[in-house]
Amino acid sequence: MSPMLDDDLGTNTEQPSGPTDNVPPRLRRGGHSRASVGVRMIAVLLTAVVVAIAAWSTPAVRQQLRASFTRLPSPYTELYFTRAPSIEHALAVVPVSLVDHGTGTGTYSVKVWLEGSDGRVTASTTTTLVPQPDVPVSTVVRLAPPRGAFVVHVELLGHTQKLHFRLGSSSLPTSKGTP
Repeated sequence: MSPMLDDDLGTNTEQPSGPTDNVPPRLRRGGHSRASVGVRMIAVLLTAVVVAIAAWSTPAVRQQLRASFTRLPSPYTELYFTRAPSIEHALAVVPVSLVDHGTGTGTYSVKVWLEGSDGRVTASTTTTLVPQPDVPVSTVVRLAPPRGAFVVHVELLGHTQKLHFRLGSSSLPTSKGTP
């Protein structure tokens, strides 16, 4: 057989020699020059920067990233006395404030009652508060107090928050000290 026929059948076992095969060595190593690899790296980096800027300018993406990388507070409701309950003009005055921190509850029912020293409820009322998110909303409840000492109770209905405050004359001994 002739060498031509051997080449057509793929039986030629000769390997091309390095310097005589007319292929530049830089293409034989990996097929790319260092300059083209650098240009591609810059293009990939620029693309990543453009995608990051586009994503950051989208509010939904920003919110998701913030939720992923920062600890967000749990939603809760604050219930507190705006100032200490008192007795004014023969009425128990109970100033209460409420702040909704992200719970999404539209309205709150606050029950206020007075409990006499014998344990009986002497006066009671329920009021509705409609807070704005993170903005305190206040109310002042006025109830006829019982004689003697009594406890003011405030409860956020449907929630665990409860307040207690003792008012009136005390049956507890007063401390005696030296001036």
